[in-house]
Amino acid sequence: MFNNEILKNMSIEELKNLNESINSELKSRKPSEAKLIVYTHDCKNSTNHHKTKYKHWAKVIKSVDTTKTNGYAFVGDFLNIDFEHKLPAGSIVVEVCDKTITAYQITISGQTQIDTSKTNSMSRFIEKIAELL
Repeated sequence: MFNNEILKNMSIEELKNLNESINSELKSRKPSEAKLIVYTHDCKNSTNHHKTKYKHWAKVIKSVDTTKTNGYAFVGDFLNIDFEHKLPAGSIVVEVCDKTITAYQITISGQTQIDTSKTNSMSRFIEKIAELL
């Protein structure tokens, strides 16, 4: 630990310089804030008929339970499909439209498709997303 006697023997100017150096070092160690990217569900601008006729949901994935073989394998926060959402670059989103499930990685340039599958055969899809986390 730092010896307080050293501080007591320093001038005010030396203490100010030390304080500036410490604040600069702390700022450099602070994790940079992730750039937020706008994500929208592929069906956001679809007709109400389409959105009510077919099942739709989207989730920002935090973890994956590979013991499950359906949408419950994806642990995370649901996103409202009718709105834009700002997500950190690197996030993985899984979205469903009817019987199709698609995974996207949020990148600086938007969303990049990782994989897609049918909702009645998702085992390979679930494993692939789990590997990415």
